[in-house]
Amino acid sequence: MRKIILKLWRNPLHFIAYLIIAIVVCSYLFFSPQNLPQDIPNSDKIGHIIVFFTLSLLLFKATNWRRSIQMLALLGYGILVECIQHFIPYRSGGIDDVVADAAGIVLFYFLTLIPAIRKKMSNNIA
Repeated sequence: MRKIILKLWRNPLHFIAYLIIAIVVCSYLFFSPQNLPQDIPNSDKIGHIIVFFTLSLLLFKATNWRRSIQMLALLGYGILVECIQHFIPYRSGGIDDVVADAAGIVLFYFLTLIPAIRKKMSNNIA
């Protein structure tokens, strides 16, 4: 079972499909009316962080683009979504959502740097 999971994890074609599906589903949710729970403060922002963290993971695994290009592409998608939401009567686009999107993106890409930082630190100690 572990070999199957590792094989799927290393195959970028699966992640391209997952990324396309995720973008379609997220776009549908971003442009449809929402009823978010009001008893959870900032639930909308938490959702943006989680969604863009996940999109970052999928794009990272699906492509071999440089991290900076991946981050710009995802941020561009977030900005585009907010611009479109601005013109939808039952939605509102805002810079605070773009900031939350960016937070999810930066969080993911920061975590991808930890193994390299740890390796560099262990090489400096030895």
